[in-house]
Amino acid sequence: MIYSGWLIFFHPVLLTYLSNQLCDHFSQLYSQIRPRFWRFALQILLWDSLMILSLVSLSDIPLFLQGTLLILGHLIPSYRICQSLKRDFPQAYQEPISFWSIL
Repeated sequence: MIYSGWLIFFHPVLLTYLSNQLCDHFSQLYSQIRPRFWRFALQILLWDSLMILSLVSLSDIPLFLQGTLLILGHLIPSYRICQSLKRDFPQAYQEPISFWSIL
């Protein structure tokens, strides 16, 4: 329970860090992409807040189901932002990058 609470409150920070690293990697698109990733991180944070509030009121739901709801809740905003980035910045998706090179 402590681990899941830590993960819920820490992952927006991780998302923000990774988005900044991606923006640095694509420096030619830096000023255009960065606001999108900030908006993405804020959407995730707001969604998490709503999910946590709703899960607190439904505390009889098993923990694995709560985690499943949180994961599913991330897929919708993630997919929407990804599709808009692919549409607006296709050149950023032409270059393959390693996850470890971003860190």
